[in-house]
Amino acid sequence: MKPYMNKSFYTSPYFVLSLLLLAPFSIFAFGVAEQSSWLTSFDRFFASPILVNRSPVKTTFYSLLTDLGGTFFIVLLTILVGLYFILRNKDSKTAYWFVFNVAFGAGLLNQLVKFLFQRTRPTIEHLVVQDGYSFPSGHSMASLICYGGIAFLIIQFTRKKWIKWLVGLLAALIIIIIGISRIYLGVHFPSDVVGGFCLAGSWLSLSTAFYSNKIRSQR
Repeated sequence: MKPYMNKSFYTSPYFVLSLLLLAPFSIFAFGVAEQSSWLTSFDRFFASPILVNRSPVKTTFYSLLTDLGGTFFIVLLTILVGLYFILRNKDSKTAYWFVFNVAFGAGLLNQLVKFLFQRTRPTIEHLVVQDGYSFPSGHSMASLICYGGIAFLIIQFTRKKWIKWLVGLLAALIIIIIGISRIYLGVHFPSDVVGGFCLAGSWLSLSTAFYSNKIRSQR
């Protein structure tokens, strides 16, 4: 019987990266589960410089940008990207891959892990209304999976190096700012954000390895 995944899948740098990113996520997950003192120190150390100078201007800035990682915007963007590949590129496999990538990673996976750990949100003032559990950050996971996935596709479909670099840098900037916004707005600990990035990066890398191995090779 022919294996579903060939050897190149397991030796892919994306697959290796997926495994590597599980290590830091596991460390943060263990810290959350055990309510470790080192995790509290970590959160205080990285949250302090972000929270110390709150101002109306910063609050407006982060409140607007945090929505780029919210459910409405991520769902809208995912649908538009999927429709683009179906209608414009006639590439339904890439469209379905992207939609599933975001829906599972930013939706089901995030909610499952949140339910498993049930970490309460920070007790400081919340500058936006946010319910649910804290670890890992849903906005952080959604932004990395969605914008990271878009960046990956653009890089795959363009030959111009300056476009690849520009797209990569813009995606990284948006993702980082959204992560910082969750800490600034008081709805997440830094470990929620970093843990979310690690888990999202692991999932995105795994799905990218699948795309490169099974879908792109068939195009």
